Amino acid sequence: MATGNPLLKIQCTKFSLIRTARIAGEKYTIASLHTDSSCPIQYDRSGEEVNALTMRISFSNLAPGRHRMNPVGKGGSTMNKWTKNAYSVSGIAALTLLAGLLGGCAAKSGTPGGESVQPPATADTVKKAPAIDTSPVTLKLFFTTGFDDKDIQSLIVEPVAKKHPNITVKVVKPGTGTTIQELVAAGDIPDIVFTWNGDLGLFKELGLLEDLTPLAGKIGLDLKKFDPTVLDAIRIVMDNQLSAIPFAVNFNATYYNKDIFDKFGVAYPKDGMFWDELIPLAEKLSRSENGIRYRGLDPENINRMSMPLSLTMLDPKTDKPVVSSDSWRSVFELAKRIWDIPNNKPDKLNGTGRTQFMNDKNVAMLPVQNILNLGLEAAEKNGLNWDMAQYPSYKNKPNVYGHVDTHIFAVTKTSKYKDQAMQLLGVITSDEVQRLSTRTTARLSSLKDMELRKQLGADMAFLKGKHLEAVFKSTPAPAPAFSTLENSARPLLHKGFEAYFNGTDVNTVIRDTEAEMNQLVSASRKKITSGIGR
Repeated sequence: MATGNPLLKIQCTKFSLIRTARIAGEKYTIASLHTDSSCPIQYDRSGEEVNALTMRISFSNLAPGRHRMNPVGKGGSTMNKWTKNAYSVSGIAALTLLAGLLGGCAAKSGTPGGESVQPPATADTVKKAPAIDTSPVTLKLFFTTGFDDKDIQSLIVEPVAKKHPNITVKVVKPGTGTTIQELVAAGDIPDIVFTWNGDLGLFKELGLLEDLTPLAGKIGLDLKKFDPTVLDAIRIVMDNQLSAIPFAVNFNATYYNKDIFDKFGVAYPKDGMFWDELIPLAEKLSRSENGIRYRGLDPENINRMSMPLSLTMLDPKTDKPVVSSDSWRSVFELAKRIWDIPNNKPDKLNGTGRTQFMNDKNVAMLPVQNILNLGLEAAEKNGLNWDMAQYPSYKNKPNVYGHVDTHIFAVTKTSKYKDQAMQLLGVITSDEVQRLSTRTTARLSSLKDMELRKQLGADMAFLKGKHLEAVFKSTPAPAPAFSTLENSARPLLHKGFEAYFNGTDVNTVIRDTEAEMNQLVSASRKKITSGIGR
């Protein structure tokens, strides 16, 4: 063994084992080695040791006799470096070599201290990561919900063009002939789909999803920066595979019309209220006066009300209806109790509350999802005097506003431009774009940085002075796994609730609803029904 080669002492403190090795030959010589904190190592040369922090192995392509190393003192935070022609190898090559040195953090017998001689590195074993093609490409991006044209331009098209000028974005929206099912049938499959986690089961059934973890690693997208509960909501759909990248997180809050409360001398709703506490307020506010019918409370629909309980209508594995559970019965009964308040019944169940709150201004309280960027500014200009409070809780689920509901982008399995599509996702989930989205469109970031999240709507003048802190008083429950037919079954649930509201007993309603859902499942064994969205 050439004695001039540097000695590496690899100490895996996690398992209290030591491994040493010398790198023979002069063409490639290890210059620096770092590892993550899960298995800390020390670099030992001439009695000097430093703790390493990050995973990287760098090499020097040196001519004979150029083995000079810059020394580092004990405890230094920077690594020793060779002075000539340094370059970094790919993460795969680095990890491969590291595995050879560590031997799984286990020393071999037969040599002092577990020392062994490793074969010299060659050009075949040291490879650079393949560069991503920068030729011009057009990515087709399919939207199901949640983005208007202005936001698409400012949050996707412009930042992507700035970072990757070779990428052009073509937006596809669902319509006649352009539903995702029709696009798949025609073989005109988009490169990226935008949806929410509740629709992932359907996209999985269409054969459009795959694990994006390798692609994320290829472009250097750090998955650790995302809220782990949001990643879990995605992974639960496909055997713990990350089939999409989260962009934003939805939330629920109670929006209220201050003028109605003031008119009838009722105190505004407070944070931390339960449904049972909100109902008495609604009873005081639901009345007719001067030809106007004021409604105290509209919870939008029973599906929204079920979310804190993480309920589904169909078993995700068998597609068997599960709406006969006690939890679903309690949601039915609570919703009926609210809409049974005199003068509080809407003209149409399941869907008119938001319009009446913002346009007609005759609904006092609206506990719904994030609508800060969905018409509230225009409503305020038209005279709506509003504020917000924490979403009401169930007593057995305090401070829970729903389950994890995340807006996501998935690179389709069939895309010819997966690398470029993932580059796009890397741009729009960057700190810069996430900050822009949070501050200018009031979307709650999917990143786990709470300081970033608390900048919600900071650049939206009409939100100044609003009680945005209410958003952060609650947290979401874990998201359930969804059947591929969950959204298709939703209209049947709403139909059943309407029958219950109009007088049919709950047992009959649940029996009939489950029967109709079973028919839906049977008919869909051969064909996926439409129903994307909420």
